[in-house]
Formats: sequence, C-alpha cells, structure tokens
Amino acid sequence: MSTSTTPRHLLLATDLSSRSDRALDRAVQLARDWDARLVALTVVEPEPAEAPTSVLARASGLAGGTARRVLAERRLRADIAGEGDLPLVPRVEQGAVTDTVLTVAGAEGSQLIVTGVARNEALSRVVLGSSVEALARRSPVPLLVVRSRPRAPYSQVIVATDFSQASRHTLRTAAALFPEATLTLFHAFDNPYPAIGGVDMTKVRADGLAQAERAADAFIQSCDLPTEAGRRLRTWLEHGDTALLLHAHGQAHPSDLVVLGTQQRRGVLGLLLGSVAQRVLEIAENDVLVVPPEAT
Repeated sequence: MSTSTTPRHLLLATDLSSRSDRALDRAVQLARDWDARLVALTVVEPEPAEAPTSVLARASGLAGGTARRVLAERRLRADIAGEGDLPLVPRVEQGAVTDTVLTVAGAEGSQLIVTGVARNEALSRVVLGSSVEALARRSPVPLLVVRSRPRAPYSQVIVATDFSQASRHTLRTAAALFPEATLTLFHAFDNPYPAIGGVDMTKVRADGLAQAERAADAFIQSCDLPTEAGRRLRTWLEHGDTALLLHAHGQAHPSDLVVLGTQQRRGVLGLLLGSVAQRVLEIAENDVLVVPPEAT
C-alpha cells in the first residue's frame, strides 16, 4: 500500500546470480505495493590491463570489459523481462561495486537500496555480498538485504533496539515503511548486577526483565509514534545474545523482517555499524533492513 511516507524510488543492486533473484522478487513486490519506480543495477568490475583476453571477448570481438557489460545487460534485461507492467529501468555500470551503487542511488534519487548476498564470478570478480557491510556503513538511505524467498508482503517486522536516540528513528522508519505490519520492538538484556555465589538466578533475570520493561516503556513514549503505529507495536524482551536470539527466531520465522539502526561516526565519514548489528547482519536467517541515522 502506497502512502505519503513510503519510498517512490527504489534501487535494486544485483549480481545476477540465482540467489539475487530473491532480491529482485522482493524489490518488485515493494515497488508494486508502493507504486514506486524501480531501477535494477548490476556493476561490472573493470578488467585489469594485464588480464588475458577472455573467451567471451574473443568470440564477440569486443574488449573484455565491454564484453562483460554486454553480457551483463543481456542477462539483466532477461531477468526483468516479465515485469512489463512495472516502471523498471535496467542499468549496467562499470567500477567498484560499493562506490558505483551509491553513486547511482544518489543520481536516481533512490530512497531504498535492495540487495542480496549471492555471487556470480562469471560476470565479475567482485562479490556483491562482500560489499553489503560497506553499503550498510555508507548508504545514506535504508538498505534492505534479502535472504528469504518473498512469498507475501512483510507482515511481521522486528525492530532491534538498544533504547538509544538513533533507535527512535529506526522504529519510526519501520512503522512508516510498513504501515500494515505488526511491529515488534526487540531488546536483549543482560543481568542487571553480577550473579555471584548464592544469588538466586531466577530473581536476577526477573530484575533484569523488570528493568528492561521500564526502559522499553520510556523509550516507546519518547518515540512519539502515530496512534495507529502504537496499536501495532508489541515488545519482545529477552535475556541473552541479540544475534543468537534473532538467528534462532529466524529459523522458526524466516518471513519476518529484522530492522537494525546505524549511528553516525564522530569525525569520520560513514556510519557506525556496531558489533552486535554486524553479527546480526552476518548470521540472521531473515531479511534485514539497515536504517541510517536521521539526517540533520
């Protein structure tokens, strides 16, 4: 469902591999739901000057880099051929993957980048999946990393939080992007005090949960969510490791979307993807949406 807050310009970054088909399918589904324009981009790495001429180049009579671009464009157009009812634009560019994706996103006015985690060495030595973390650190717009085969719009969205100011923007963004989904605010808490000998562990965990509940209530109040979004919001507070808990949840509920936030680095270009968020991005079974901090 398109709303005034859903993106109208999307960018799909694909390496044309079979698993990137999942990212394509999800990007198409979102573009249709949001009535958005979708640009499908694949990036071909320049061939080193000392590289031997490939069989493809000899057969086509074209230079190696040009031959790979021709092949990539042919495959990209074939992949999107069945989406004729959608305003979908194919683009093939040559260069470093991360830099090129971000340059095209800026030029196209993209409000969301969608990508996968697969690879295809036949077209480029650069693996798109290896660039996901770099995109997460540098993208000024949300990045959706697709792992699961899309069978329906996201109906369950889990927003991981540490109750920080940056997390407020992450929750508000998730609520705006998916206005019909159930939102779950997730926080993994630790013991509130050392569990030394003789301490009742049940009481320690209960105290930790009570502390997390108070923090969650205060956090939700501070987010100033629209009334409708507040009705869709649930909380999931659990003791343990954030990445492992979300990994286990994803094995049981692979169609849910996990949302993470990044923070602005001080005095350094780029964003800070904390160690917890990085581990979630690496081991999650679910699709993951990485939200950059609010522009100031």
